[in-house]
Amino acid sequence: MISLVGRLLVGRKKVIQNQMRKKNFILWYSLYATEKELEMTRISNKETLNRLLKEYAEEVDRVDKTMCLYERIAQPKTTHAQELNITLKIDSPPIRRQ
Repeated sequence: MISLVGRLLVGRKKVIQNQMRKKNFILWYSLYATEKELEMTRISNKETLNRLLKEYAEEVDRVDKTMCLYERIAQPKTTHAQELNITLKIDSPPIRRQ
């Protein structure tokens, strides 16, 4: 019984580690890696990179689409700040002094 529980715990630990590796790769590739890092990885670890991209293609695509949507919504198209000039004009009768 103990060995079965131990094996289940070890198996669960491996699943969690694999999920963490998957998330780390997707975030690194989609968000954090610079063009230089990606180029170096394509040269030095081409087979591994291709395997991971093939394995996680749906997730990488989902992150890319989300980032494109975010950039369209959150980032303005213009590079300068818009200005808003408002002048408040109050029409009131003049104050009469006694």
